[in-house]
Amino acid sequence: MKKSYNISELKQFLTDFGLTKKQAAVYLASLQLGPVSIQAIAKAAKTQRTNLYDAVEELIERGLMAIVPFGKRNHYQAQDPTALKSLLHEKERALKDTLPQFASLYDAGETKPHIRYYPGLEGYKQAYEDSLTTTDKKLIGIFSTQSMWEVIGRQAADDMVTRRIKKCIALRVIRSKVGEPNRIYPSSLGDLREMRWAPSGMEFPITTYVYDNKVMILSSKRETFGLIIESADIAAAHRHYFSALWQLSTPDRPDFCLPQFQN
Repeated sequence: MKKSYNISELKQFLTDFGLTKKQAAVYLASLQLGPVSIQAIAKAAKTQRTNLYDAVEELIERGLMAIVPFGKRNHYQAQDPTALKSLLHEKERALKDTLPQFASLYDAGETKPHIRYYPGLEGYKQAYEDSLTTTDKKLIGIFSTQSMWEVIGRQAADDMVTRRIKKCIALRVIRSKVGEPNRIYPSSLGDLREMRWAPSGMEFPITTYVYDNKVMILSSKRETFGLIIESADIAAAHRHYFSALWQLSTPDRPDFCLPQFQN
């Protein structure tokens, strides 16, 4: 049994992908008729023949219809529906050509910060994923291991560590001894991690990362969200805050320093 179809929905699909209503009607009529004359297509598409030629020519140019010689006259036939992929390719090319203009609008005005809020568990994960996009290949952060485990679980956190290492992204991190597993994620050259313990009594319910010109905040489970602030000034300020706290913190491995952070 053939699956039923709705012509109106198919027309709407085609117009959404850039065809005019007339082109969509002509293509669908031709698709059902096979190689036929312009008159037959006009009748099936319920349009005048004189208004049809332009639509047919444009569909031929887009690779959706073809001319089929028939005696001394030409018939016209819709191409295989897989040719519709060309509409998607056209959209992709148009987007690729236009994307730099959108980017210039997004980047316009360096003094204006971009703030992105990611609610819920999936938002938390999406924000966390952004840390792997750093072009500088360096992360600094104030890290709450236990808080992160409560939100995404240890396995997901371990997976992020593995992916960070594969991308050769170095991490310098400050952790609190309060409620933190002290033998997990130590300083390690192989893991590209340099860790220090915060001064006694300091507890971090959230995780903060700074990379490139971004500050990322991952909340506790009670709120469960991710937040990314993209601002050169705010990122610079947070680097200063981090540096001050770093000097007050205790290395878990004395005299250990990752080469990536040696200036």
